[in-house]
Amino acid sequence: MTCGTCANTATGLLAGIPGVHAACVDFDSGRGTVAAERGVGAADIRSALSASGFEARFPGDAPAESGPLSEEDRAGLDIRTVSHGEAVSIAAQLAPGKVTIFDYYADWCGPCHLLTPKLERLLMRYGNVALRKVDIVDWESDAAKQATREFRLSGLPYVRVYGPDGSLLGSVVGNHVERVEALLEGQVRP
Repeated sequence: MTCGTCANTATGLLAGIPGVHAACVDFDSGRGTVAAERGVGAADIRSALSASGFEARFPGDAPAESGPLSEEDRAGLDIRTVSHGEAVSIAAQLAPGKVTIFDYYADWCGPCHLLTPKLERLLMRYGNVALRKVDIVDWESDAAKQATREFRLSGLPYVRVYGPDGSLLGSVVGNHVERVEALLEGQVRP
């Protein structure tokens, strides 16, 4: 959790699961508790949270492989931050001959902190892919206004994927790296 609003949102999502009597997500610890009827399980909790880009981790889960890459790992990858709130010329930022992923994010967006490292890891697995990071900063920035107007950005994280020829392959709203990876299929090889 990166903000109290995220904790409140996650609490609401958990409380909305049929059979849940009470739910609470603590911002400071990033931990949640759920009081529910029998039959409400980890899959229900994961599903409810993933709809808004959050991830549930339970004791005994395998360690997450979605943490930030080391500087050494990032050094050989084509990753650039191209905006800190400024409008972006997509055509000027496309990596010629590569699939280019544009990651629209904000530092205050909890799901963005989960998705960005996963996108970076895609670059480690697939050749010929570039990542362009667009920090919208806040909803009043030129980058946010541009994305809202031109792309109908409805929420963060938001990803647009362009093919090696510059054509739009698709867009993904939320923390759904598997949907981004599906857009890469047929365009690049692992």
